[in-house]
Amino acid sequence: MEKKHLNTLEFPQVLARLAQYTSFSAGTELALALEPSPVYAEVEHRLRETREARHLLDAHGGLSLGGVHDVRPLAGIARRGGVLSPADLLDIHSTLRVGRRVQRTLTRLRPEVPLLADIAARIEPCDSLTAEIERCLSDAGEVVDQASDKLAQIRREMRTAHERLLERLNRLLTNPRYAGYLQEALITQRGGRYVLPIRAEFKGRIPGIVHDMSASGATLFIEPLSVVEMGNRWRQLQIEEQKEVERILAQLSARVGDLADELAWTVEALAELDLILARGHYANAIGATEPVIRPPLPHARHPGTMLDLRQARHPLLDPHKVVPIDLHLGDDYFILVITGPNTGGKTVALKTVGLMVAMAQAGLHLPVAEGSALSVFEQVYADIGDEQSIEQSLSTFSSHLTNIVHILEQANERCLVLLDELGPAPTRWRVRPWPGPSCHTCWRGGSRPWWRPTIPS
Repeated sequence: MEKKHLNTLEFPQVLARLAQYTSFSAGTELALALEPSPVYAEVEHRLRETREARHLLDAHGGLSLGGVHDVRPLAGIARRGGVLSPADLLDIHSTLRVGRRVQRTLTRLRPEVPLLADIAARIEPCDSLTAEIERCLSDAGEVVDQASDKLAQIRREMRTAHERLLERLNRLLTNPRYAGYLQEALITQRGGRYVLPIRAEFKGRIPGIVHDMSASGATLFIEPLSVVEMGNRWRQLQIEEQKEVERILAQLSARVGDLADELAWTVEALAELDLILARGHYANAIGATEPVIRPPLPHARHPGTMLDLRQARHPLLDPHKVVPIDLHLGDDYFILVITGPNTGGKTVALKTVGLMVAMAQAGLHLPVAEGSALSVFEQVYADIGDEQSIEQSLSTFSSHLTNIVHILEQANERCLVLLDELGPAPTRWRVRPWPGPSCHTCWRGGSRPWWRPTIPS
């Protein structure tokens, strides 16, 4: 359906409310991009999906998709040879783990929710990748020792080197010979090297490398020469550890790249389930009912489309204040004229009808009473102005004419056309001199004259 007419009916606002019930970004994108379908079989299928989602919510408390992420961009990076961070890999792991749980749950419930189970069957759990990420990364995103034998060996040597380095520094710190030279009896770090704070006036009393100076200049941070080699060894092991960690992350990323297609299929299936579950949540939130979708009526005296809305409520209005409407267009007539006073609800009624059709064909259950039924329309056209505006300017009138001409060119017997304020005359202003010296008069065609002061020439 044309977006212009859907915007007129405020259908995007309905989708924005629907999107609030999605669980992750890919589902939100699908919700905001949802469009009504003109195909009877597809509309029936969508409404059945929503019915199954509501059954799942009512009978089993729903299905949580918490922890799912749209990891398709990450899979694309990995496929191109990029290295993913531990946080990225944990997002992939979380998505796969939730996908596996969802698939198992819906497979078990297939007799109750066969359509949802069919979607879940497209999920690729990628068990080998999930297990490898679990083996290599902790929940905090750290590469664990068990990720490789080399990493475990490097870290053992690092711990030994670190302990020996601190032991040597502690002996210097507690040596009475150096006690008077220290600003404080503590070991600190500067630039990744362990140092002792020495009073500036005792520079040279403890041979070493100066790594920093205090703001006042009273303290020098010196790495004693006796521990420099031990510090070098510890630093070398740190570099080796970092290289091994990077190698492990690159290896995991390569496995993600190899499974990029499977990850994309999983995200797409989960996003589709997310949208369907959101439709179920939204239907429950607005107290919706599944409408009956009628096939074309073969023996009708008109093209066969019909509308039978009972107690229909505009979904964007306060349900405690909105006045429900009943509307019937069956096989006995197919044109309905709504009349009434200004602010009487004519425009809201038209928008309600259009929204009911668009929502149903998008697979949404409707805020209507049981027994409501409607046909599937190829298009919904709406030329709806401001119901509070009694007088229209020429530009607005021309715009209405342009819209109506477009509708007449495009619409066929399988379309729903909604026209608001059909046929109002354009506002015409005529001006004539007024006998008096300080004013002139203007009037619209057929209206009473009115006066406006002017400045005399």
